[in-house]
Amino acid sequence: MTGGEARSYLSNLADYERALPRSYDKATFGLERMRRLCEALDHPEASYRVLQVGGTNGKGSASAFADTLLRHAGLRTGLATSPHLLDVAERIRIDGLIIPDELLGAAVGAVAAASAELRAEERDTLTFFEVITAAGLEAFRRAGVQVAILEVGLGGRFDATSAASPDVVVITPIGRDHQAFLGETIEEIASDKAHLLRRGIPAVIGCSGAALDVMRARAREVMAPTRILGSDFPEWTGAMSLLGDYQRANAALAVEAVRVLVPDLAPEVRDAALMDTRWPGRFQVIDGSPPIVLDGAMNAESAAALGGELARRFPGAWLALVLGMSADKRPEEFIQAIVGQGARTESIVTTSASTPRAMAADELARRLGPAGFASRRADSVAEALEVARAADPDVVCITGSLYLVAEAMRVLGLSAEIVRRGPDGDG
Repeated sequence: MTGGEARSYLSNLADYERALPRSYDKATFGLERMRRLCEALDHPEASYRVLQVGGTNGKGSASAFADTLLRHAGLRTGLATSPHLLDVAERIRIDGLIIPDELLGAAVGAVAAASAELRAEERDTLTFFEVITAAGLEAFRRAGVQVAILEVGLGGRFDATSAASPDVVVITPIGRDHQAFLGETIEEIASDKAHLLRRGIPAVIGCSGAALDVMRARAREVMAPTRILGSDFPEWTGAMSLLGDYQRANAALAVEAVRVLVPDLAPEVRDAALMDTRWPGRFQVIDGSPPIVLDGAMNAESAAALGGELARRFPGAWLALVLGMSADKRPEEFIQAIVGQGARTESIVTTSASTPRAMAADELARRLGPAGFASRRADSVAEALEVARAADPDVVCITGSLYLVAEAMRVLGLSAEIVRRGPDGDG
């Protein structure tokens, strides 16, 4: 299978899956299919050490920090994240670089063959996330990685990444997200994610309040040694490349987790890695007149962090907001969280990303009106950006969904690379 054929296979699988009614239960999201698939592939996940990252907010950033730290420590890494921005291949990175087409084709081809055999035997279709996760695990083995960083997709109890046995687990801050699947309360959401804690496996925990209570109870149950942000170690206070004060917690979590795998991590290596970490679409500032901020915040908790950072970095600035969200989100709470941190919103332009999960721009505007937020709608991200710029704001912020951020990146001609390539294609 070529890289192009692999992309087509994955795209067709994703389209098929979107047409199916699914509920969050063991029949749909259970680990048995994934475990059988790993067995059919001769257990690629057993070929390297595993750092698993779950939570709600900051998973991708913490994963990126961990990947860079491990690479700077001299280890060959595999990084599996979701969702992607511009290309499905972004979900699988080797030593910080997007998987080469040849390896993508080989890995997806192996998974497709194993999947076909399982489907013929059991008449059970693997999900898109199971297939792309398995392809990552297989690619990491073929590339000879020493540590794989696996970002959890949804929850923890049934997530495909949990088919691998981690050497260390990270839990980032937990907020209200995916309520239709995980539950309405923080306790319910945390209870699902707490299944990432395994018997005797070290865990680095960054959540607080009720979520932390749930994690502590689970840790006691499975006798998992824990290190907790704020009590056992502080937020990172040094220099780092990613913008946003909230990234200090993500950096600290990554450092603590990597120390489980690299106990003698040198301070100079740590410092260099934190200054070299890149993660597109997370408070990414595009210089210009006006500057544009791209941020994939998608719930009230991440919106509050975004609003606070906008107010600190651009004090007194008038903000034009381009907003697009998934249909299951709560835009009223999202906007209130941003302005509640002191960000001054001059105008809001609602739009819709090109994904079946997106809330229609008209519906988004209708939801904002009763909450006291007037808005204009646009038929595309490109049009929304034009409308926002025409308001002559000090800053434009595009947020609400990583899918929206991805389309904005296409409009702006940006790359999703996290490692700079040399003249010969090397990182």
